[in-house]
Amino acid sequence: MPFNDNKFYGFTNDEIFGSIMQNKRFCKAIIQAALPDVNVLSVESIDTQKELGTKSDKQSKSVRLDIAVKDQAGNVYDVEMQVNNNHDIGPRMRYYQSSMDRDTLDRGEPYTSLSRTYLIFLCAFDPFGKGKLRYSFHLYDDEDKSIQLKNNAENIIINSKGSGSEDVDLLNLQKLMNDDKIESKGIFKEIQTKIQEYNDDPKRRNLMRTAELRMKEETAVAEKRGREAGDKNTVQSFINFFKRSQAQMSEEEIFSTIKDSVSSDFSLSDSDIKAIIHQNMK
Repeated sequence: MPFNDNKFYGFTNDEIFGSIMQNKRFCKAIIQAALPDVNVLSVESIDTQKELGTKSDKQSKSVRLDIAVKDQAGNVYDVEMQVNNNHDIGPRMRYYQSSMDRDTLDRGEPYTSLSRTYLIFLCAFDPFGKGKLRYSFHLYDDEDKSIQLKNNAENIIINSKGSGSEDVDLLNLQKLMNDDKIESKGIFKEIQTKIQEYNDDPKRRNLMRTAELRMKEETAVAEKRGREAGDKNTVQSFINFFKRSQAQMSEEEIFSTIKDSVSSDFSLSDSDIKAIIHQNMK
């Protein structure tokens, strides 16, 4: 079957997103749309696909930021494109935020030296199912919301499937994410025109196709790991049940019971199942 190369690659494509965000004017407009109450000064620096770790401990887990931005006031922005819902938005944002903080503070510096940070997730799905276009998170006292823990960090989620805003720029950002036509003149129209130019460029299309294939591969790996983690929990649940019931069963009998109970598409091999059983039945 011949390859169909008529596909339109939009803003959520990894290559398109990175290329657009390297333009300081475009980058500022997108950040400003996500942060309507913040006066974003001129963008000073942009790092795409930045590897972020800990300055004092290079053995710690690192995280790759999609777009790391600093403005002239020293504020730091991380803009992430999230196409697939892995149901881990909270922990993911927590880790990205902590990585940003560690990267801006050297050992011995006071906590007051931490830069003001804005973590922005552009999501092609609604992680909460509430239908909001924009979710904004701060730390408040549980009983009195007038008491705010001012840690100079703000977490923002833009849900491209949401509604409820009249902000023109935010609505244009939503259209950009959904590949909807932007009618009004202005910078978002420029961005959409630039995306079309990228699509019309054969060399660019090769890069965009590669980025899409890479994303599909990463998604498949993540889904496989998720299935394996879930299936490991299933095996563990069986073992825990047998332990609680004090059933006098051999490892082979437990294995046979588990195999009889799970579906044919169970992701763990027989040797994996037996290894888990043996480890927990010592």
